Amino acid sequence: MSEQVQTVLRWIKAILEQENIPYQIVGGLAAHIHGGSREVADIDLYIPKSQVNNLLPHVGAYISKPLAHYVEECWDLEYFQLIYHNQKIEIGLLPGTKIRAAGSDTWFEVEANFEQSVPGSYEGVVVPVMPVADLVAYKKVLGREVDLIDIAELSGE
Repeated sequence: MSEQVQTVLRWIKAILEQENIPYQIVGGLAAHIHGGSREVADIDLYIPKSQVNNLLPHVGAYISKPLAHYVEECWDLEYFQLIYHNQKIEIGLLPGTKIRAAGSDTWFEVEANFEQSVPGSYEGVVVPVMPVADLVAYKKVLGREVDLIDIAELSGE
C-alpha cells in the first residue's frame, strides 16, 4: 500500500505546488509521518477555502464526493473526496472546519496555520505536515480508537 500512497501523494503534491496552494497533511498520514505505526488508509489534508477553485479544475475527473458542507460523525466542514489510483484523498477547507469532542456535543474550530507546518517525508515524498503537538491535540479532541493509538505512539501517553 505504501507505493500506492506514495504515487498518489506525489500526484496531489505536484498539483498543489503548481498552483501555489498552501496545504497541510493531517490525520493518519500525518501520524505515520511523525512516527506512528498504523497503516495509512487515506490521505487527509487541509487547504485554504480561498484556493479551492484553483484546485478543482485539476482533480474534477477524480471527485468521488462533491465539494459541499457536510456534518458527519465528528466533523462539520466543507470538503470533497477524490479517488485516484484507488486511493482516497479527503481535502478539507479552512477556515470553518469544526471537530466534535469525543463523548460530547462540544465543537472546536480547527485552526491550521499553514506557515507553521513542518516538513515530513513519506517514502521520500516531502510534504508540509501538521506539527506533532497540534496533531496530538487535534486527535485528543476527536478521541476515536485510531486517535488514541496515534496519541499513545506520538506522545507516549
